[in-house]
Amino acid sequence: MFVLKHNDSFAVLDAHGDALCRNEKEHDIADGLMTRDTRMISKLMLTVNGKRPHLRKSYLEDNNVILRVEGAAGDESVERVLFVWQDSLHEKITVRNTGAAEKTFALGYTVDADFLDLFELRGAQRPARGIGSAPEADSHVLVFKYRAVDGADMVSTAAFSAPFDSSEPRVATFHFALPAGESRSLYARYGAGAGAASEIDFSHALESARHFIARQIARRPRFESSNPLFDKWLHANAVDIALLTSETDSGFYPYAGIPWYSCPFGRDAIITSFQLLWQDPELAKGVLGLLAKHQATEESAFHDSAPGKILHEIRKGEMARLKEIPHTPYYGTADATPLFISLAGAYFERTGDKAFVANLWPHIERALQWIDTYGDRDGDGFVEYQRGAESGLGNQGWKDSQDSISHADGRLAPGAIALCEVQGYVYDAKRTAAVIAKAIGHDAAAVKLEQQAAALKEKFNAAYWLEDIGTYAIALDGDKKPCAVSSSNPGHLLFSGIATPERAKRTAENLMSPAMFSGWGIRTLGSSEKRYEPVKPPEGYHNGTVWVHDTAIAASGFARYGMEDKAATLMSALFDASQHFDGLRLPELFGGMPREAEQSPARYPVACSPQAWASASESMLLQAMLGIRINGIDKSVTVDNPELPPWLDALAIHDLKIGASKISLKFARQAGATSVAVIDKSPDITCHLAG
Repeated sequence: MFVLKHNDSFAVLDAHGDALCRNEKEHDIADGLMTRDTRMISKLMLTVNGKRPHLRKSYLEDNNVILRVEGAAGDESVERVLFVWQDSLHEKITVRNTGAAEKTFALGYTVDADFLDLFELRGAQRPARGIGSAPEADSHVLVFKYRAVDGADMVSTAAFSAPFDSSEPRVATFHFALPAGESRSLYARYGAGAGAASEIDFSHALESARHFIARQIARRPRFESSNPLFDKWLHANAVDIALLTSETDSGFYPYAGIPWYSCPFGRDAIITSFQLLWQDPELAKGVLGLLAKHQATEESAFHDSAPGKILHEIRKGEMARLKEIPHTPYYGTADATPLFISLAGAYFERTGDKAFVANLWPHIERALQWIDTYGDRDGDGFVEYQRGAESGLGNQGWKDSQDSISHADGRLAPGAIALCEVQGYVYDAKRTAAVIAKAIGHDAAAVKLEQQAAALKEKFNAAYWLEDIGTYAIALDGDKKPCAVSSSNPGHLLFSGIATPERAKRTAENLMSPAMFSGWGIRTLGSSEKRYEPVKPPEGYHNGTVWVHDTAIAASGFARYGMEDKAATLMSALFDASQHFDGLRLPELFGGMPREAEQSPARYPVACSPQAWASASESMLLQAMLGIRINGIDKSVTVDNPELPPWLDALAIHDLKIGASKISLKFARQAGATSVAVIDKSPDITCHLAG
């Protein structure tokens, strides 16, 4: 399947360029054109003389802007060019007569629009549906209408550049003759828009789509290495992030993933922004702005909201409008709120943008208040979660499947759960909030926050450390009993800095042990644990699979504690894994079985691809193994203990931006050691290089 996207619309099409009314229950994926959580085009199938063209090849080009499909109808060539722009799927189809005599053609488009909510496509059963009507046709346009249960009227169209025969319902047929050697092109637009399609509209939309993606990529530095496949992987990830990025009123925002999560998420966007911060801080600014705008102001059990809390997910479909689901927005996550504060602090360090964080400070204060009140449900100093309504998520960390938090004997953790990584996020949030507070003149608040962070670190290490396992408990359950299993969650503790140096080292050893490290990445749950299931859905979703972003966060944590060599090992593992997926695109997760020669990582059904924090993981891995840190406040770049893996002899980073200034660096590996040198830089940038 191929994915095309712009802002709030995306299309999932098969290799023919068609959509065939697929859904998750029957096909593990939904296809068609989706706009704001509604399927606006459910079926789109091309026939030539009554048959689907024979497929020769199909591929994405122009930085994933275009899907090009090359086929044949008999001896004649058929080419389709498709892309998404402004809530519409645009198409140009060209038929060429390659024979020696004139031929007649009947070009047929079967089109339908079912207006299903995305949650229906995932299997949700609804008490009632709205009313659709038979399509209306004029000479150039098929019009589909639907009146939702709440009375909202929705319209979707299939518009063409030439008049068609509409004698069959939901079918537009074009009859024409072509002399030998001649070709004819037809233009189409599906979804939004009124009036006939045209070549001019197609060309203008395509130019805009190309420019949008190019703008996203241009904000990032350019990479050049000794390994062409690695360069290709870096570019593929940059293109996928550009594809997933939407332009909002608050700035650029990376949507979580396609097909199920093409919408604003809190945690996912924050982590994606962390991963990309050293390359593209503009993304973090847009994320912080949108999340601040939607910060909760009231208590709601249905929405799992409370004043100061940061959202989990926003949906805009019919089911959300009718409150059949709570995502308007939904706030059922314990980690987005402290991560929001941490991202604000990291953004300030990366950019020195004091004016922005000063304006953000009231939102940071409200988030801190949520942590200390609503977040700490029992007043013990730790942040816990427990859903407010049955419609909400039972587990509210990033491992949000119902069976993801358990004890060593396999029992699910009861009661209000205090995840280990959430405490790490709170620790980092208070430390970074202290830095912001001091910078904008709130000295007393800064001192208090620093004291709170230090106290939390001591209390946490006393409550969560598992001496016999050599790692931290994944959580404390509602009775404050540690869930004593080996999991990937402690990797996030190294990322946040709450682990002591000696325990960080032992935690890293646990994460890189055969039980945790599959050879392709770090498992979410150790292979010796009762609930270990490396691939079978839904039990295996977070209980032994490898999640790409999770492995990257552990690598970042390793680097924080001076273990860049381990970060380089994880980079190698995921780079190797990428070569077993189409287009070098790593999905959000894959199976956690041990790596074996001549075997690929196991696919996980229903995994999103592309997924933002999977595509951005390469950036975090790269920063971790190179030991790069950027301080935009004093315009300094520090490189400490860089480590290139054996398959990478040289890597150059060109035009890494710090405000209006730039720096270019070159890393080289020789005799097992990695060196770094400055290629070029603006005069106002200071460098501290150790390598």
